[in-house]
Amino acid sequence: MGQNGVMATLASPTAPPRFSGRTPSVILGLFVLVAVANAVSTAADSSVAHNLTTALLVPLLFVWLLGSSVQPLPTPTKLLAVGLVFAWFGDIALLGTGDVRFITGILMFLVMQVFYILAFRRVPGPGLVRAWPLAVIPYAFVWLLLAIAMWHESGAKAIPGLIYGLVLAAMAISALDLVLRVPRRLGWRVAIGAALFLLSDGLIALSAFAGVASSPGLSTAVMVTYAVAQAMIVTGFVLAVNTANPANTVSRGEE
Repeated sequence: MGQNGVMATLASPTAPPRFSGRTPSVILGLFVLVAVANAVSTAADSSVAHNLTTALLVPLLFVWLLGSSVQPLPTPTKLLAVGLVFAWFGDIALLGTGDVRFITGILMFLVMQVFYILAFRRVPGPGLVRAWPLAVIPYAFVWLLLAIAMWHESGAKAIPGLIYGLVLAAMAISALDLVLRVPRRLGWRVAIGAALFLLSDGLIALSAFAGVASSPGLSTAVMVTYAVAQAMIVTGFVLAVNTANPANTVSRGEE
């Protein structure tokens, strides 16, 4: 099934997005400002500013998603939105300290990854990974390196991280598989965003399970790659699903 088949399958909404004009760009601009403030506060080790800006990142993307999607929300977009909610739960959990908060954060992000996978898989048609299975090798290699490092340092205590890493890698592979099923530019945006998500959480895994010392620099790298990853995934996927609908009025400049 080519892109025309995908569009015919997904074209159930009948109304354009709620937002029009410059509103989507303004919300994304606010997201960028908050993300920059988050990076600066993280690098400066300012916990209050870091916590506040971290808590605002996902809600801004969620508002953008709700207002920039064709109406009613297509099923893939709904699944992505649910995943975003769990991402926010995970962000809030990880703002605290202690093993319970950390495990809770991992669980919330695990659920998020599952919903992202479900969202990506609801877009029909043959994908890049199915056409070229060797594309999974870099993702498997990254997971294997992280697994070896975590197991060497933490042993069985790293099992939760290993399980989460498998699901995260599956999400990134599912995103890559979108490339041939949606407009290429948007598909690659989602795939690159998912790869950055793998990088971001990989840095967390090295700190939490592989003995890499935590530092403001490492934390800043985690937050920057996380913010960029979420933005690329959400905007790329929503706009890709929107292209399946003739009522879509999102301007090409916003893609």
